Amino acid sequence: MTIIEAMEAIDPEKMGRKEILPPLSLLRMHSMDRERVEEIKRQESTPVFVVFPAHGDEELLTLEREVQILQPLMGRIIDEIWIAFGGSEHDDVPLMAKKYGAQVFYAQWNRMKDSSRGDSGKGLSMRGLLYHLCAVRGLNNPKAIIEFIDSDIKEGYFNPRWVIDPVGAILWFEEIEVAKIVYHRPFGGRLNGFVKPFISIFDYPAINPMKKLLYFLSGEIAGTLNFWLSVPFKQNFGIETKILTSLALNRVNLRGNGNDLTHVIQVFMGEMDHKHNPIRSTGKVKGLDAMAKEVFQAFLEDLAEEGLLRMDKGLTFSDRLQISTVTPESEGGEEIGTPSKLDMPSREKTFPPLRHLPEIRALCPWLAP
Repeated sequence: MTIIEAMEAIDPEKMGRKEILPPLSLLRMHSMDRERVEEIKRQESTPVFVVFPAHGDEELLTLEREVQILQPLMGRIIDEIWIAFGGSEHDDVPLMAKKYGAQVFYAQWNRMKDSSRGDSGKGLSMRGLLYHLCAVRGLNNPKAIIEFIDSDIKEGYFNPRWVIDPVGAILWFEEIEVAKIVYHRPFGGRLNGFVKPFISIFDYPAINPMKKLLYFLSGEIAGTLNFWLSVPFKQNFGIETKILTSLALNRVNLRGNGNDLTHVIQVFMGEMDHKHNPIRSTGKVKGLDAMAKEVFQAFLEDLAEEGLLRMDKGLTFSDRLQISTVTPESEGGEEIGTPSKLDMPSREKTFPPLRHLPEIRALCPWLAP
């Protein structure tokens, strides 16, 4: 029998600040009163940083519009806007950032001693920015809030509520340390549509709460500095999966109570759309096939490390994406496409929580072991 059950959203107006919420409780957009959010931030002197990871100038127009939209929140809810940039100082994005008073962090200058010069990827840029805020800028307030937002959200979907509500939830509920934005993608979300049924294959107490997530692979997430310094990172496409499974398996140890997901809330923003990746990878561009491989592998790696999956008798995780495909005419194939074999590197490094680095521990002695 098919069961469809509506998910009930919480109402902050009916709850106290010390409320303990069920894991991955749902909060709707516009639930947080903006003036109250501003008041709590001011009274508690909580720093708030918004960060846009950006690969290069191809995201310039959407990124500029997002930064423009957040300008009214500057000095009221947002203290600083940062762009974790994968390009160079000679690109146009840094010029745009200067125009709006945003800061630029160049990902290749991350200064982290546990990463190599040739390493790159969204997850590594995020981790490098966090390291910079602490080790270079001296940020050490465990309640400071850092929110990451993707740089390619299409016009008409993004608005200030993408900051007000997740940041507000963390400020209002004292037990909440992570606010994950979720949404409905009417014209996309293809990979996410397959990740959710894949997760539903597994029946296990730590994994089952993850089935409440409306959108598994959303790149928009706000969290306290305590959280961001305590979570491990995947280098690229597996970053969202690594964060979620680490929380579900209670590896982050947010409050030492063995139930990390009670400190995580979902914030539903309605509809969203952004740039669609191609389904097939080519020699130049990674498609959904490569993304899927890295997302699924990140999840299975964590299950194996937890001892929930057996990896023996020669079974290992592959460092390459090897599949049969069809090369279309536009990419050099024949008129109806050329049967081909795709064989490309597909390996993401896993980086430990920043709290393990001596310089971070010295700056933030309040971190859990």
